[in-house]
Parts: sequence; C-alpha cells; structure tokens
Amino acid sequence: MEMNPLFAEKIPAIVFFAEVLLFALVEKKLWRTLFTPFNCLALPYAFVVGLCLCVSGRMGYAYFDYSSLWVYAAGLLLFFLPSFFFGLLSAATEKAAPRSPVWRVPASDILSFWERVTQVVLVLFLFWLAYLLLSSPFPVGSDDFGTELAGKGLFGHLFTLLMILSIPWMALFDFKENRRYGIYAAGFLMIAVLYQVKGWLLIPVFSAVILRFFSGKMRIRLRVFVLVLVAGFFFFALTYWLNMFVAGSQEGMARYGLSRGEYALSTIEYIQKHFVTYLTAGVYGFSQDMARGIVEGTDPSMIFAPFINIAHVFTGDPMVVPLNKHYLPITELDNPVNVRSLMGTLYVFLGGWGAAAFMLVSSFLANMLFLIARQRGDFFLWVFMGWLLGLLAMGWFDTYVQTLNFVTFPLFLLFLAAVWQYGKLRRESRLGA
Repeated sequence: MEMNPLFAEKIPAIVFFAEVLLFALVEKKLWRTLFTPFNCLALPYAFVVGLCLCVSGRMGYAYFDYSSLWVYAAGLLLFFLPSFFFGLLSAATEKAAPRSPVWRVPASDILSFWERVTQVVLVLFLFWLAYLLLSSPFPVGSDDFGTELAGKGLFGHLFTLLMILSIPWMALFDFKENRRYGIYAAGFLMIAVLYQVKGWLLIPVFSAVILRFFSGKMRIRLRVFVLVLVAGFFFFALTYWLNMFVAGSQEGMARYGLSRGEYALSTIEYIQKHFVTYLTAGVYGFSQDMARGIVEGTDPSMIFAPFINIAHVFTGDPMVVPLNKHYLPITELDNPVNVRSLMGTLYVFLGGWGAAAFMLVSSFLANMLFLIARQRGDFFLWVFMGWLLGLLAMGWFDTYVQTLNFVTFPLFLLFLAAVWQYGKLRRESRLGA
C-alpha cells in the first residue's frame, strides 16, 4: 500500500513533536522540574515550529520545508542523551538527599556586594548617556546611537557586566519586599532598549524568568506564558518604534510621502508583521536554506569566531565577522532573513558531524553544570546557569556562541566571584584577628 504523499511529507514534524513530548516528560520525571537545559531548548523550538507550520503557505509565507525538521529531531536526540545520564544521577542523588539546594534568595552580604557593583555600573551608564544626549550627532533610538551607547569599547564591556548584574534583580524582584530591585532591572532595560539589540535584552529576561520559577516566585500558568509573550512583544515593539519613528520619522515621511499620523500607523502595522517574522525567522530561514540545498559553505570560523578573533588581536589578522551574509526570503510581507536558528546554524557552518559533536559536548557541559548547581545552590553558578538556560531558550532564533559575549560573560562573572571571595576572606581575617 503506497503512503499518502501529504502524510509522508509531514513525518518529520510528527517525529519532532513526538520526540519533544516524550523527552520532556522523561526530563520532568528525572529532574523533577520542567526547566532543564533540554526543555529550555526544545519547548520554545516546538512552539516556534508549530507557529511556522501554521503560517506555511499563508500570509505571504513560502511553504515550509518539512525535511529541515530532521536536523532538529537529530539534534534534540543528541542533546537529550547527556541530559538523560545526568538526570539519572540527579534522581539518585536527590533520593538520598531530597533537600538538595536550588536557586534561593542569596545571603544579604552577597546581595549588598552585588548591589554596590550594580549602582556603580548604572551611574557610569547614566553619565555616559547624558554625555551622548548632549554631544552625539545621532538621534536617540537609532542604531548608531545604540552602538555608541553600549556596542563598543569600554561601555560595550560594561553592558555585558550590566547583563550579568541585572539577572538576579529581575529574578528576585517583587512589589512587597524588594521593590528597589525593580529600579536596577529598569535601568538595565532602558539601556538595552536604547542599545537596539533585541537578543541581548531578551536573553537576560528569559534567564531571570527561569530563575524565578526555580525560586518559587512564579509557577507554571497560562497567564504567565501570555505575560512573558506580551512583555516580549512590548520591548520588541518599543525598540522598533524608537528606531523607525522616534529616530527615523522625518526620513520615513519624506521617503514614502506620508503625513506624521500616516507614518505612525504604517510603523505600527510593520512592527506587528515583523514580530511574526522575528519569531519565525530562525526556524523558517533554515527551512528555506534546506529547500535550496544550503546556500552557505561549511565554515567553522563562523561558529568559533570569538576565540579566533581573540587570537587575531595578537596576530593582527583580519577579524572574523560572524554574521551570515546570505539573506533568504521567507515571506512576501517582510525583508529576507539571515538567521537559521541554533541547530540550523550549527548544521550550516559545521556540517552534520560537526553539529552533532557540538550538540553532544554542549549538552554534556550544560547538564553537568546544571546538576552541580542543583546540588550546591551557589549564587554565582546559578547566575551563570540562568544565563545559559536563557541562551538555550533563544535557540529558535539564532546561536549566540559566535559572539564575544559568549566569552566575556563567564569571565566577568568569574571576576565578580573572585572579588567577592577576596572580600569575604578579608572580612573573616579581620574578625579572626
């Protein structure tokens, strides 16, 4: 009996969703939480894949290439294997010691240290912002202004530090006891919105949300999911509104011959359409890449760019620009995209075997750290773990390992931990004397 061609085409989607559901249930059983490295990667992927299949061939979208889902199915299987191993260790460990520490409110002395550093960094940014408002030739909300503010030099590194500092404040904030933490979180969000880079705004927010679940400040509810989606859309819309309308209204009105009110309405319509494009861009972009037989050539330097570029600082060789130069159309209603999702990007630039090795190694390291974090409950390790889970949660869009932040974030966090430990030893020695 010959299989129905339409059904055969959809087999990769059936396998993918069945795999995500099965492995998610196993993860919940072993780790006793939904918020594991595998689930933080797989569940947002499944949501976005479902959205892509809903718009396939509709709303001006090209038809989705189902064969691209075989790459995701294989990648998630490989990522699950180390998780299963460490999950078994976790289940055995917690059975013997069921009160293993998890993310909790850290000691007051750690928070005092964290708060002082946060205040210094925010004050530096406020002075820098005031200086740019008075001296910069670029309008607020433009990409050029954002680059001057937090995209290069000293303040580019300080923004990475601010991302680290903001995660605990967003994770611990509440309106009853810790209202001032909201001031620090708002300071980060203001700088991030003006910086005009959506990923580095969303990843710390996702990291904090995940830690809030671990701390018990949030529980899995439909309204929580809706709230996170609405908040994500709000910040997404705000960055584009600043860029397109606040900074670019005069140019846009002149280009399209529109009044200010007409241009405002067209900007709102564009943001709404572009939000759907943003959500689908990585998964759909890789789908169209697969449909064309992969338009890029294998190039590992695109994945390991930060390490190569650090070496090139000393050798004087040209820097690797880890941006995909190939833009592919996914919908007639918006611009082409150059992102391919995390697993898609790995597959494109490392090839099948290289991507497989990357998924296995990264899963081994992530789940090993996750197990250690659950057992030790260390503040600094949980901040790093939250950031890592946030990176995985953005895997539906792109891979961030080829950015310098992937290197500087853990290094800056280690520096903060070392400063804290040094201060702690000094205090203990004075008390001992």
